Amino acid sequence: MEKIIVLGIGNQLMMDDGAGIYLTEELSKLDHDPSIDYRIGESDIDYCIEVIDGASFVIILDAVSSGKQAGQLSIYPLAALHEHRTLDISPHNLHLFEVLYQQRKTIKGFLIGVEPYQIDFHIGLSDMLTEKWDEILEETRKAIRELIKEKEEV
Repeated sequence: MEKIIVLGIGNQLMMDDGAGIYLTEELSKLDHDPSIDYRIGESDIDYCIEVIDGASFVIILDAVSSGKQAGQLSIYPLAALHEHRTLDISPHNLHLFEVLYQQRKTIKGFLIGVEPYQIDFHIGLSDMLTEKWDEILEETRKAIRELIKEKEEV
């Protein structure tokens, strides 16, 4: 059976930078699909690399600054992240994205980014993302299902 990993990364001590972690925690409670392994990687890149080892399909959830409105999603194929200035998108995950790019022939997947409103020292999301949280959660859940479905159709 294929190994599908949904990996939440970020830093919960930095407000909206923890969005990927919060999403992964909630999705793991809502989605009982045994083919999906939900994991929290935070900003421990070595652990993240270990978690995705052997996976055939990876979906990473993280805060991504792409210029959209707060709470909007951006979806990037992992194999194409080298085309973006990864440092501008998510500086604490540069090494992870470089490793995934090097393994692009064996590991397929996507980065789903949530546009942050505020990244600052504080535990918990900004009020702006908190207000939009149910919508962000549902959009992320839908995006994951669609990405997995598309993968299976290929």
